[in-house]
Amino acid sequence: MTTDSNKQQSENSHSEQDTIENLERKLAENPDSANAHYNLGLALARAKQWDRSVTEFRTALKARPGLLEARVNIAAILLQKGDYDTCIEESLKALEFRPDLVEACINIGIAFSHKGMLDQAEKSFQRALGIDPDSIVAHLNLGNIYLASGEMDKSIDHNSAAVRLKPEFGMAHNNLAVAYFHNNDIEKAEFHVREALSAGYQVHPEFLKQLHE
Repeated sequence: MTTDSNKQQSENSHSEQDTIENLERKLAENPDSANAHYNLGLALARAKQWDRSVTEFRTALKARPGLLEARVNIAAILLQKGDYDTCIEESLKALEFRPDLVEACINIGIAFSHKGMLDQAEKSFQRALGIDPDSIVAHLNLGNIYLASGEMDKSIDHNSAAVRLKPEFGMAHNNLAVAYFHNNDIEKAEFHVREALSAGYQVHPEFLKQLHE
């Protein structure tokens, strides 16, 4: 028996495929159109057809080198695939055209984080905040970096900023709980654990045990 969830997934898959086929027909009518290649790239990305998506974005870039959204999307896909060096390379190329691309800075920061190069990651996230002080992703990632390096006050500052911007952000509440716990502020740690759980975030059982010992 097919569940409602499976039915919905099947319908979504058919809808995505229909969209791809429609865009392919439009592209066949106008094969030199940067927009047509870009739109097909987006549809393929939504369908998680990563390699084909990258090919379409690269073709769009050849037709229109200033189409920076295509390069940012390529970098995001490379990040998903774990190709961190090429992700950084593509993001830097995008920043050469537009130094204020927050998404490119964030992609670089996440890639450096995965490579364990936290100093470079920190600089990239700080650059992102210099462009957009309300970037939740930049605040969260900086909070993670400072939590990992034991700089609890800085971690609290950035995770608190993330919570101000998105009050039901479970991961940020969890990070605040951990940071306050390490600062021996158990009351605030317990408060943010409750907020994280309320938001549906799965707090690590071992941390909950330590907090309530």
